[in-house]
Amino acid sequence: MTRTVLSAVAALLLLTVTAGSAFADITMTFEEFRGGPDATPISTYYQGISFQSGAGGSEWVARRAESNSYNISSWPSGQQWNGGTYWIDDFVSATTALGYGGDDGRISFDDKNATYVELHYSASGGLNLVAYNESGAVLDSAFGPSNLRYINGNESGPDTLRVVSATDYIAYVIVHDTGNYWTVDNITTDASGITVIPAPAAILLGMVGLGVVGWLKRRVG
Repeated sequence: MTRTVLSAVAALLLLTVTAGSAFADITMTFEEFRGGPDATPISTYYQGISFQSGAGGSEWVARRAESNSYNISSWPSGQQWNGGTYWIDDFVSATTALGYGGDDGRISFDDKNATYVELHYSASGGLNLVAYNESGAVLDSAFGPSNLRYINGNESGPDTLRVVSATDYIAYVIVHDTGNYWTVDNITTDASGITVIPAPAAILLGMVGLGVVGWLKRRVG
C-alpha cells in the first residue's frame, strides 16, 4: 500500500467526522440525532446556524420517527410509525417545538451569506419559506400546499421549498404557515461557516479509523 493510498484513506476518514464543513454546500439531514433522546435542541449538532421558533424564541428540536411519539412516516424507506401522517426523509426531522402548531420558525446564518436555501417539508396546511437580507428586506419566497400522507392519497413523500437571491445575501429565512403543524428535513444551503458537530459514535469511528491508518503506516514502514 503506497503512501498516497494511506493519505487518501486518512482524508476519507477525516471527512466522515467533519462531513459538510469542507464543501460550499451543506445538507442538514438531522440524522445525527438518531438514537438520541427526543426533543434534543438542533444546536447540539450544528454550529454557524441557529433555529428559533415563535414559541417564546425556543429552539427547534429533533423529531425521531423511531420513537413512536410522533405521527410521521419515514420516506423512502417505507417504514411507518404511529399512523404516518407527516412525511420525513430517513428517520429524523426538525420542528419548532413539540406540540406547537402555527406561528413560525426562523433559521439564521451566522455568516449571513447564503445565496439559496432549500428544504423538504410536510405540513397539514400550506407552508411558506421566506428569505431575508441582514436589513430584514424580503429577497425571495416560496409556498407549498399541504402534503400529509393521507390527504388526497399522497404517497410521494416530502415536498420541496427553495428560495434564491441573486441581488443580496440571505441572512435568515422564516418558515411559517397558517396555524397548523409542520416539520422540515434535509435543509440545504451554501451559507459558509456551518459545521456538523460529530456525534460520539462518529468521533469514536474517526479515532478507530485514524488508529488503523497509523498501524498501516507502521506496517508499510
